Amino acid sequence: MIAPEVIDCIACGRSPRVDELFRVADHIWQDIHGSRSVFAWDELPDDSSERRMILRAAHAALLGNST
Repeated sequence: MIAPEVIDCIACGRSPRVDELFRVADHIWQDIHGSRSVFAWDELPDDSSERRMILRAAHAALLGNST
């Protein structure tokens, strides 16, 4: 399922807010890891490479492209 924040940002042609970025990142994290991960999204260390990768994916999704 596509996060509603993604639809809204793309439809309105606007940049995502920080709260939207983190909600979409959490959505992606749950889609990928579900209950298999030791960490919940909000428990990942800030310097985690997985956290940075998921944030980049969420940002790209919110912008509607792969940049």
